[in-house]
Amino acid sequence: METAENIIPLAVQPKAARPSPLRQRFKIQPFANPRTGSQSWRVMGMKRDGSRVRENFTDQQAAECRQVELTTEWLARHTDTTVRATKLTDTQLKLAETAFIRLDADQDLILAVEHWLKHGRQHAVAESPRLDDAFELYGKWLATESKLRELSRANLRRRVNVFVNSVPNMRVSDITPETIEGFLAKRTVSGATKDNDRRAISGFISWCMDRKRRWIAVNPCSAVRVEQGEKAPPAILTLDQCKMILKRAETFKAGRLAPFVAVCLFGGLRPFETKRLTWQAVNLADGEIRLEGNQTKTGKPRVVAICDTLRTWLKAHEGKPFFPSNWRRDFDAVKQAIGYGTGTDQNPELKPWIDDIMRHTAISHYFRKTGSYGQTAEQFGNSEAIIKQHYQSRVSSEDTEKFYAIKPAKKGAK
Repeated sequence: METAENIIPLAVQPKAARPSPLRQRFKIQPFANPRTGSQSWRVMGMKRDGSRVRENFTDQQAAECRQVELTTEWLARHTDTTVRATKLTDTQLKLAETAFIRLDADQDLILAVEHWLKHGRQHAVAESPRLDDAFELYGKWLATESKLRELSRANLRRRVNVFVNSVPNMRVSDITPETIEGFLAKRTVSGATKDNDRRAISGFISWCMDRKRRWIAVNPCSAVRVEQGEKAPPAILTLDQCKMILKRAETFKAGRLAPFVAVCLFGGLRPFETKRLTWQAVNLADGEIRLEGNQTKTGKPRVVAICDTLRTWLKAHEGKPFFPSNWRRDFDAVKQAIGYGTGTDQNPELKPWIDDIMRHTAISHYFRKTGSYGQTAEQFGNSEAIIKQHYQSRVSSEDTEKFYAIKPAKKGAK
């Protein structure tokens, strides 16, 4: 309990400088706490409802703010528009007023702040670069840090480059679903190609959304849908076309493309899977080809069983590379033997080549031969649902028997 000796009286002010009697309704008295020896300030007075005020403050400025607040409250008769002392700056007060105006109820401000702290702050967008600059950095990331396959990197770079060059050089954060839809609407390509474009752009924007960058908060591609229409059934080669392409591969440049055509047509390998295939992965003794995860479309390794027909072709051309140099130019010449090519002006009658047409042929004949959804799915790295949907009854039993009877020339390729 404080004694009279502890209380430090306020300095006596000249009459002209004394505050008004109304302000003195709530007084401030400095005093030294006898127990701790610290300096404090006490605000004392009486409210309109008769309750007594005796509040201690360790800071003089806080005590003065409380004095002003109590006095204003007494003068304003407790109205909702009471002016109160505050430590907020003018800018902070204006921001608070703006926030309250936009809310349905004052207490919603606390909920809004809590939601921002828990869910919003981590998604806040940093300063967003222009599309050209972002794509340049994306290209460097694809080349140096991405773990995607070479073909996947090239595909993404090409599709995103078309998008970047077709829209204004806006900031990444300004890309909207309408931006994506406008770009796709101008593309004179199939629905499937448009959807592949959308997927590539979505991958680019997801990269921009990464925590390292945070250039955009929401991926606008998630709100874009592409109508693809009815999907065409997988194209396959006829029995005669299979015979002709194998014969051409065997006789063209001493059979340098025979191993490639054989593993695609009888083993069902995709072209980019064959590109990384070496003879070290081929086990002719046990009849197996092992594909590692970095070779397959799914990223999972698989073992391809070597049938008797494929074994015969591989033994006839053992040691020749599966993907020799100048492969594309040489394979164009082989495809022309069955009427396929690039459809150039020099020969517009050539039909466009479908990359997986030999694989589709292999799956169709394998399923006809085994009749097993599970075995076929495991052999070719598909799901049973895909086998049921696309590869049932596409070839006859007679054609399948003749297909697996296609053997290389007895004397080998010349």
